[in-house]
Amino acid sequence: MSLNKTSIGLLASVGAALLWAVSGVFGKVLMIGTLTPSRLVFYRSTLGTAILFTILLFRDKRLLKIGLTDLPFFIAMGVFGLAFTQFAYYSAIQFLNVGFAILLQYLAPLWILMYERFFLKMPLTLSKVLALILALLGCSMISLQTPGNGRFGGLGLAVGILSGVCFASYGLMSQRALKTHQDMTILFYSMLFTALFWGITGANSWMPPSQIEGYKIWMILYVAAFGTIIPYSLFILALKHLEASRVGIITTLEPVVAAAIAWIYLGEHLTTLQILGGMSVLTAIVILQVAPSRVQET
Repeated sequence: MSLNKTSIGLLASVGAALLWAVSGVFGKVLMIGTLTPSRLVFYRSTLGTAILFTILLFRDKRLLKIGLTDLPFFIAMGVFGLAFTQFAYYSAIQFLNVGFAILLQYLAPLWILMYERFFLKMPLTLSKVLALILALLGCSMISLQTPGNGRFGGLGLAVGILSGVCFASYGLMSQRALKTHQDMTILFYSMLFTALFWGITGANSWMPPSQIEGYKIWMILYVAAFGTIIPYSLFILALKHLEASRVGIITTLEPVVAAAIAWIYLGEHLTTLQILGGMSVLTAIVILQVAPSRVQET
């Protein structure tokens, strides 16, 4: 039995969230020691770019070609979309409780929904609003229960919100790019300019591989393939079939899965509030699946 577009979009969004969650747990282990967040992001994006380039070189070289007039858009997508999302998120962690930083990043579907309503003039449906409320409520129940020092400040709040805005921007820009470019082209160039950005601006990003523990090399390769290339490919695939706001709401499943993995494999305590939060996010996804969907065509 063939799947309809809504189901494909749902499955792709859920798949991206699952892989990002697992990658997040790997990232937590990787950053114990000398591997800083900027170095991890640099390796992740650089390896991802190299793998994608190799695949496209043998699969279809035409997918590597873009016009000079497209460069500013793809540079903006890579820098202000992916790179700034990561930079703002890691900066927020330095100033805020980790859970609160996660919550601020997952305000992204709210910003997308506002953009779709006020700029794209898309209708604001009751099902989407209800799903957004449940998803953000569930995400807050999970994220704010994570261990942290309870810090709060204006700068941390600003960069935390920025991470959500940038993540929303990447989703919206990807959906716009899909009108004229193939998904693999979009992913390759956004990752390429992310890698260049971190390589140029990241402090000590060029850490020699010889200084990294051997077991971490394999984990970095996993993060590059299964935490970057595949989930972002699924994310862009989902944007082909669903509105960006709907995809954003579904990907709030990521902290739910991350909390469950940390509970099962890392021995972290899972509170009743976090369990209720997970159920709230799952309810939001069910509502979106039942409700009709359409992708903006204009």
